[in-house]
Amino acid sequence: MDRGGVLRVAAAALPAYAYFYNVGSIGFWLPLHVRELGWPYTYITLIATWYFVAVTLATPLVGLLSDLTRRPGYILAGGMAVVAATSVAIPHVENPPLLMALRALQGLGLAVGLPIALGSLSLIQGVRRGVASTVIASGLGMSGGAFLSGLMVEYLGFPALFYAAAVPAALSTLVALGWRPPPPPSGSPGLLAALRSMPWEVLVVMAGIAVRNTFASGVFSVVSIIFNKIVGISYTATGVVLAINPAVQASVTTVFERIMRGRALLLYSTGLSGTALAFYLYLTAGSALDLAAAQIALGAFYGATVVSGNTMIIALAPSEIRYTASSLYTFAFNIGWILGTSIAGKVMDAAGVDAWIKLAIAGTLVSGLIPLTLLASPRARRI
Repeated sequence: MDRGGVLRVAAAALPAYAYFYNVGSIGFWLPLHVRELGWPYTYITLIATWYFVAVTLATPLVGLLSDLTRRPGYILAGGMAVVAATSVAIPHVENPPLLMALRALQGLGLAVGLPIALGSLSLIQGVRRGVASTVIASGLGMSGGAFLSGLMVEYLGFPALFYAAAVPAALSTLVALGWRPPPPPSGSPGLLAALRSMPWEVLVVMAGIAVRNTFASGVFSVVSIIFNKIVGISYTATGVVLAINPAVQASVTTVFERIMRGRALLLYSTGLSGTALAFYLYLTAGSALDLAAAQIALGAFYGATVVSGNTMIIALAPSEIRYTASSLYTFAFNIGWILGTSIAGKVMDAAGVDAWIKLAIAGTLVSGLIPLTLLASPRARRI
């Protein structure tokens, strides 16, 4: 690939990096910050609930508007500017309803990141390579956000991590204004006809991740609290351990891309159910090393899920709705977060964090059975 091609790929991948840097920094560390302010788990998980309500409502709209207007760059720039501004504002707000509203506004901005990054990369590089590049950029962003935030909290305090989270979003805004993501293919059958022809297999793939996240989201929404307050490791160690999962995801992505042809369905089912192993290790962990082992397992299973799930959806959907199709995995992912976080905090306040983790182990195991219904589909088996 020539220098111009490399720059195009980097520009297309930057929104995914910025999105997941925010997840690794604010997404992981905001719960610990407000827990130290004395908030109950119900409030902590409600921050995630309202954030994901906003992201979920906006994500398919972003994909659809990108396909309709054929100008995803302007949509990307506007959304990432909102992310940068809200990141700077968050440390100055301690009122629960206001903080929930601010995080929801940030979710509206972040919704532009993944559909446009994934859609652009799949158009530039092809579906399999584009999905892999998106996952690698996402893993690097989340790993960097988690690790650097741990250092900043340890030595500079919580406000520093929020200010730092604005930087990738601001950079993504500037790049989007100077670079035009590729438009989706045009021609028959056309946008509306393509939407109507969405195959049933896509809905099954979406159902698998939605069910997995209904149970997993409650654990993920308090993971920094589990590491720092329950297991008792330091801020820096928490950042290091949090960074392991996305680092492993980024590392294994190219492996899964190479071996996936004809095996995407098996990888997807295994990845969904395998999340239960990581949660079991969380439940029994007594040290940073135990948590590191859990994060390695989570990264491998998570990587398999993300690569295979996105590839199946984009490969099955009509190409005329590439940006819309690129939003569907994230849409289903977020639906699970809304359902799970809306009740997880209440369960944790009533019965303890361990009670929800045990429930999540059972639920994630079951979620891997859903995609197996696609064994009846020759199209799904070939991917």
